[in-house]
Formats: sequence, C-alpha cells, structure tokens
Amino acid sequence: MTSSLPTTDNRILTVDALRGVALFGILYSHMVLWYTGGPLPQNLYDKLGIGSGIVMGLYVAFFMAKFFSFFSFLFGLSFYLQMKSLEKRQDNFVVRFGWRLLILGTIGLIHHILWPGDILSIYAPLGFILLCLRKLNNRWLLVIGFLLISNLPTKIYEAIAIEMNPTVQRDSFPKADADRYYEVIKNEPFLEMLKSNWQAFSYKLDYQIKSGRLIATLGFFMLGMYVGRQRWFENLDTVKPLLQKICKICGIGFGVLMLIGLGTFVLDQAMDLHFQKSLWSGWFYGMLGDFFNSGLTIFYIAGLTVLLYKTRWQKLLYPLVSVGKMGLTSYLMQTFFGLLLFYSFGLRLFAVTTPATNALLAVGIFVIQATFSRWWLSNFNYGPVEWLWRSLTFLKFQPMVRRPVMQVTNAE
Repeated sequence: MTSSLPTTDNRILTVDALRGVALFGILYSHMVLWYTGGPLPQNLYDKLGIGSGIVMGLYVAFFMAKFFSFFSFLFGLSFYLQMKSLEKRQDNFVVRFGWRLLILGTIGLIHHILWPGDILSIYAPLGFILLCLRKLNNRWLLVIGFLLISNLPTKIYEAIAIEMNPTVQRDSFPKADADRYYEVIKNEPFLEMLKSNWQAFSYKLDYQIKSGRLIATLGFFMLGMYVGRQRWFENLDTVKPLLQKICKICGIGFGVLMLIGLGTFVLDQAMDLHFQKSLWSGWFYGMLGDFFNSGLTIFYIAGLTVLLYKTRWQKLLYPLVSVGKMGLTSYLMQTFFGLLLFYSFGLRLFAVTTPATNALLAVGIFVIQATFSRWWLSNFNYGPVEWLWRSLTFLKFQPMVRRPVMQVTNAE
C-alpha cells in the first residue's frame, strides 16, 4: 500500500523525517567510537571481539562519512527554503542569512571547545560560500556539486603530489597525536580538555582540507540547494520515478565499485604485487572509497524518500519528525550524552565499553531524544537552541510556548 507524502503549511515533514534519520546515523557513528572527535591508538581496535568487529564493519561500510554528508545535503536544501521564506517577508536575505551564519558559527565554536568533532564551525564558513553561489545556474550548480562530492579536486592534488615526490610517506593520523588525544579523553580534567580542544581547531581544519571532507560538504550543500530549486520535496509524486531511477543507478554503481575493489585485491594476492605498499594503490582505493561514500549518501536520500511513499514506512519513520524539527538541539544534545558517558569528568566509560555495547547505547539515547523531542514540540513551537538561534537572527524574542487550539462551536 502506498500513500502520498504529507506536508504542512510551513514545513515538509519528509525533510524533517530524513533529518531525523541523518541524526541517528551521526549519533551511531560517534557512539561506536566512544564519542571521540579525533584519532585513536591502533591497539584499541586490535582488541575487538567478533561482535564489535561486526559493528565496526557496519560503521565503516554504511555509516562513516555518509550521514554527515546526508545532513549537509539537508542543510543546502534548508538554505534554499529559508531564502524563499525571507524573500516572501521582503527581508534582505543576504544580510539576514549572513547574520544567521555568524550566530551558527559562534554556537559551533562553543561546541568545538566542548568536543572537537563539531561540524557547525565548518558549516558556517561554507554557508557564506553557498551564499555567494546562490545565483549560479542549475547546470553549473549540479556539475560542480558532483565534482566536489566525488572529491576529484583533492584526488588530483594528491596524484600530483605523489608524482612529484613518490617516496614521501603520508600519515594522516600520527601515532603521537592519537596517544595524546587518548590521554585527553581518559584522564584530563574538564578545563584542560577545553584548552586541548581549542588548540585542536587548526588540526581539524587541516584534516578537513587534506581529506577533501571540506569540499565534499560544500558539494552536498550545492546539491541540496539544487533539489530545493527543483521543488522535489514539494512535488514528490511527480519526482518519484526519478528517485527510483537514481536508486537503480546507485545500486549498479555499488556493484561495479565492489567488483573493481575485490578484483584488484584478488589480483594482488594471486600475483603478489604488493599493492598495499604503493602510494598509488592507496590513492586508487581512496578514490573508490570517496565514490562509494558519496554514492551511498545519494542512495540513502533517494531510497528513504521512496520508502516514505509506503504507509508502513511512514509509521516507522515519521516519529523521527520531531527529532528533525529540533535538529540543532538534537545534535548538541548528543554531545551531552557522549561527554557524560565516556569522558574523565563523566562516567569514564571510554575504552571500558565495547563498540557493540556503544551501538546499543546509541539506540537507547536516540529513543530518549525522540521521546523528548515529541514531548517538547507538543508544548513549544521550537527546540530550545532553535528558538535562541531564530530569536537572535531576527533580534526579537520568538513566541516559544505553543498556544492551545481554540475550538469554535456553533450556538443554537
């Protein structure tokens, strides 16, 4: 049985449901690795049992780098929807949205000091770039967006670097950095952790640039804005065949990438070619990984939207709408749980629990978030951080408490 996707006057519930899914994926990704935001010593992974090994495999294949991209796509979509909303208010979009991004960046910096894995401090400056690209025509928006999410500029730079100096070993996560970060989480008091996190900001930017995560995030912003322009989520019945076609193309692409990856691995083992010792081999597999991650993100977005045409999937996923509506509050709340559970000033469970246990904790925390969000939005118009962000954006306190709906009856 199928059903059209519902909307409301002010929000598209499908977008909120997708944002809820993205937030669960982000929570799972962070919880599995003890809510860390940096490199960890290799010996932590060497001691994993079968259950945790399976959880880590699922994390690498289906979660790592996918759900932040998912979240980034929805940011780009929201950018467009907010732009149209401000235009209807006859507001100066550039000034208002620029101010809104500055507020988001401030929230992100505060969050980074608490936890260096913060993404808001990355979103804010990229948002200003998106602001400059808002008048780019659809064709270029789509072409540049796909080039960026596939990480081709970074791979071209890496290829040139390897060709110019093929003997240099490129270690993204030096052992000393991993050992230091381990000590910060395990033993440092709260104030020392804040200082260490602040000092790690330049490291985060360096990683975002060198890994290509920065440009991939911008690419997903652009694709989200493109989809907003095309009004896909406002005309879902019309766009359904296209979404199904996208899912099919992505499925074929996954098969081809897996065959290439497995084929080269088998060839290496059979002929003893020592691919693993070659910088070019690392470059090649890194490129396959980038294609796989971006393709799977698109598959998630299109596939979940198609599933939401089915009544049984609506019943399963629409409880996540409240989490999606309170996306910023929910994202920051996850950090509260992570710090409380794993860090030295909390319950100190870092490296005590296993990734398998952490995955179960992630499910439990998300259930708490969904329950809390539903209760909160039954009484208030916005999540607490959303209310603060909106009030500062318009420099005016927004109505917070939800007013009861008055029912009018006809007198006889």
